[in-house]
Amino acid sequence: MHVTRRQLGLVLAVVGVPVLVWGPSIAARHYASTAQSTDYLARPDKGWHFLYDAVRLSRGAKLGSGDRALGTARRIWRHTDSVDLVYLDGPVTIPVPPGGLAAPERLRTLRTRSPLVWFVHGRVRGHAPQVIGLLDYHSGRTAWDLRRVAGTAGT
Repeated sequence: MHVTRRQLGLVLAVVGVPVLVWGPSIAARHYASTAQSTDYLARPDKGWHFLYDAVRLSRGAKLGSGDRALGTARRIWRHTDSVDLVYLDGPVTIPVPPGGLAAPERLRTLRTRSPLVWFVHGRVRGHAPQVIGLLDYHSGRTAWDLRRVAGTAGT
C-alpha cells in the first residue's frame, strides 16, 4: 500500500492537533491538587496556563527538585514524611484527614503567591499523616504552616 503525502499529513493532523491542544492539560492534571476541582481536559486553556507558569517559575527555582524540597521541609518540620509538587490555579482548602489536626477552615483556605508549591506531608503531635506545610517552589519560603494556624508548637 502506498501512502501519499496528503494521507500522511491527514494522519499527522488527526494525531498532532489533540496532542498539541490537550498535552499541557494532561501534564497539569498530574500536578493538580485533589483539593481543587479544575477539569483540565475540559479547559485546555488552563493546561496552557500551567505550562506557562511551570516554565516561568522553574527558572532559578530554589526548590526545583524533590530532594531539595524534602531537605528544606525536614529542617522546618521534624516529622516530614514526603513532599509533592502541586499546581494551584486558585484558592485551595488544605484537606484534613480523619484523625488529623484540624485548624479552622478559614485558616486552611488560602491563595498562595505562586501557583507551584510543595505540599509537605507529615505528622503533628501524634495526629494522622496530613499536609503540615506548603513551601513555595520558586522562592523556597514557607507559604503555610499548620503549626501556626492550629496554634501548636513543634512537630
